[in-house]
Amino acid sequence: MRLLISAVCALAFSLLTIGAWGDAIPVQNASFEITNPLFVPCAGTGCGYNFGPIPGWSMTGSSGSWAPGSNSVYFGAPLPAGSIVAYTNGGSISQVLTGVSLLPNTTYTLSVDVGRRFDVVAANYSISLTDGSNVFCTSGGSNASVTAGTFVDVTLTCATGASAPAGFLGIDLTGNGRQIDFDNVKLSVGAVSTPEPSVLALTFVGLLMGSLLFMRSRRNQSLQSASS
Repeated sequence: MRLLISAVCALAFSLLTIGAWGDAIPVQNASFEITNPLFVPCAGTGCGYNFGPIPGWSMTGSSGSWAPGSNSVYFGAPLPAGSIVAYTNGGSISQVLTGVSLLPNTTYTLSVDVGRRFDVVAANYSISLTDGSNVFCTSGGSNASVTAGTFVDVTLTCATGASAPAGFLGIDLTGNGRQIDFDNVKLSVGAVSTPEPSVLALTFVGLLMGSLLFMRSRRNQSLQSASS
């Protein structure tokens, strides 16, 4: 009987949690390792950059791809992912995830590593999610909060309501000074939906049947005890 009750409770829990899910959304060239030739040299071994374009991304303003190289002129630790980062000197780097529509009652989490070089003063940045053309969720600040020579993981979490903005989901990374660096872009989606009425009804029936069977078993045990 205890086994039966445990099974009913497990069934109820699994039914009530139907609708909980989560997954990563693929981002093209998420760590900016795919690049056009880095034809402009810079200080240090293996250092080079270009003025774009960045494969998989759209650009405005002065932006491009950059390999700091294997030296400590710019950063005191390895890059978050690979050997290339994207930079902007007062522009934007964006990507529309074609085919990925915004969903209602859904949570989106964007994670981006933001860097600050040793030799650059602080500048403002923002990371945003868009509906393909309009920003519906954004976060940012000054990379003065980033220790010089390092990167910090900045996370943006956005939730849609009962209705979601039209258009495909997009990512927008901006900076308004010299030089904001971005790397290791990650995007995930998750939601917990309310169980359907039919699921709740089935759960209630299962719990009721388990309770009735338990009461019947207890009653039979009492009758047997009284007749012995």
